[in-house]
Amino acid sequence: MHGLPRWVWLIIIGVVFIVLVLALLYFFQHRLIFHPTSLSEDETAEIRSQHPETEEITIPVADEVNVHGWLISNAEEEPAPLLIYFGGNAQEVSQLIPETAELEDWSVLLMNYRGYGLSEGSPDEEALLGDALQIYDEMAGRDEIDEDNIVTMGRSIGSAVATHLSAERGVQGTILVSPFDEFLNVARSQFPFLPVESLLRYSFDSTEIAPQMEHPLLALIAGEDEIVDPEYSKSLVKKWRGPKESYMIEGEGHNTVHLNDEYQAYIKDFLTKIRER
Repeated sequence: MHGLPRWVWLIIIGVVFIVLVLALLYFFQHRLIFHPTSLSEDETAEIRSQHPETEEITIPVADEVNVHGWLISNAEEEPAPLLIYFGGNAQEVSQLIPETAELEDWSVLLMNYRGYGLSEGSPDEEALLGDALQIYDEMAGRDEIDEDNIVTMGRSIGSAVATHLSAERGVQGTILVSPFDEFLNVARSQFPFLPVESLLRYSFDSTEIAPQMEHPLLALIAGEDEIVDPEYSKSLVKKWRGPKESYMIEGEGHNTVHLNDEYQAYIKDFLTKIRER
């Protein structure tokens, strides 16, 4: 072996290096996909101080894990319609509490995934999808919630969670922000030189679910989205069977789309139409 030409050794070393890199990507890809942000005691105390009217929700899910979130009630009458929000892969949802004040006549539930905020456990696809169903069931059973008037909302990776929940429960509408048809397409665009088809362990695939949906959809797409190509958002919208509204918010990227005035206006208009159905 020691007598092999230098260029052969270089090839062998290169191949070994590539195999090691691919193995690391396969086994540790959850660290690339999920970016949990926890809350310190001081941060939690500040949220409680700034938003005393907000109710903290803790829901036991599978594996003896508790997930945590925040319930904001903007409705004067009960039972109130409910919007359940699922965030992006790096989003700690308490930051959205101020925005929910604009959604008059609706209660809003902001739930953190496992490992995010004050939620226990570690995130993965199966856990997120399963937890969403238990969150819905818990909230639908509360006296102050109108179980016949619940809307799901998901942003980015949360769009797959919201779509899955919408398919499994009798929701009245779904709002998707920067959605994608399947996560494989997003991974391909972000890592074009890697064999992601063989490496990817998470599907977050809504392509077979969307054609079964009969309730209304609102899709908000960032025109300059650098993470989720708008074409993947359009692909999902096209597959949606029920009534659908889709808006391209020009000039905004993946992490700024919610800062546009049109964003809140579209959501409020959609929720108003849901209530009037």
